[in-house]
Amino acid sequence: MHPVLGEVDEQAGEFWIGNPFLMPREGANLSAYERNRLYLNLNGTDFVDASFASGADIDADSRSVVAGDFNADGAPDLLVGSVGGGPLRLFLNRMPQGNRVRLDLRGSDSNRMAIGTRVVATVDGRQIVRDLFPANGCMGAGPVQLSLGVGSAEKIDRLQVRWPTGNVQELTDVPATGRLEIREEEQSLPAPL
Repeated sequence: MHPVLGEVDEQAGEFWIGNPFLMPREGANLSAYERNRLYLNLNGTDFVDASFASGADIDADSRSVVAGDFNADGAPDLLVGSVGGGPLRLFLNRMPQGNRVRLDLRGSDSNRMAIGTRVVATVDGRQIVRDLFPANGCMGAGPVQLSLGVGSAEKIDRLQVRWPTGNVQELTDVPATGRLEIREEEQSLPAPL
């Protein structure tokens, strides 16, 4: 059963073109100014809309968002770009943070940037899994790094790194704060950066 479509409201900016490839010739544009949304994950079970509280609910024709730790405080921030040469906007994460460790992975047998690596951290009996696949979106690409939030834990009990070649490294008692560089084939933990 198909829903019945209503009349096109041209005053609201609605239009209909049967062939989307004709849009440029017809002068039609899908750009729209809609408020951005930001949702917070609640323990992996639900999300809460934090758009207004975060200040990220700007009314812009935003198309690109990159999550990364831009101010090196361990928390993911957001860089948002808009269509038509609008300004880049940086939203710094001001949420209260627990302990967090940034992992910079360096492959040797695998690719140098370690893309495709899986990290499994065991912290206080729970597992945190991260795959290194930098997000590539419209007009932006994410940083090639992983960030692990571990709450109040002082250490990561076990850190398993599965490289794209199939090589597996296991590290124990990893500090749960700061920044660490892990190199493929090195079985000891380097000093924090």
